[in-house]
Amino acid sequence: MWTTAPTRCFVALAVDQPAGCYMLKPNQPGLGSHVANAGYMVAAHARGRGLAGKLCEHSLATARAAGFLAMQFNFVVSTNEVAVKLWQKYGFRIVGTVPQGFRHAALGLVDTYVMHRFL
Repeated sequence: MWTTAPTRCFVALAVDQPAGCYMLKPNQPGLGSHVANAGYMVAAHARGRGLAGKLCEHSLATARAAGFLAMQFNFVVSTNEVAVKLWQKYGFRIVGTVPQGFRHAALGLVDTYVMHRFL
């Protein structure tokens, strides 16, 4: 899912060990392929240092350079307030809500968001 074309994967290293990564791909094939989709992971040892923001900045620039016109996140867990605020900081807006779309280990069923921005 992260390394098979047309998906592109980027890895951030910190002292020769992976600190985070993201994948970038078309959100949909064919007629929806002008909208990018990305997914991000930051290792526990690298959190709180601004890496997610740097990955987001890099992904937006890479998507723009690849010819995408917008980026959309299809599944942002509503209770992940740090992620929601970060994506909003980078211009993403909540454009949809999936009621009880995520089975949270502690909170039970919680909403997920679809977030979008133009590039």
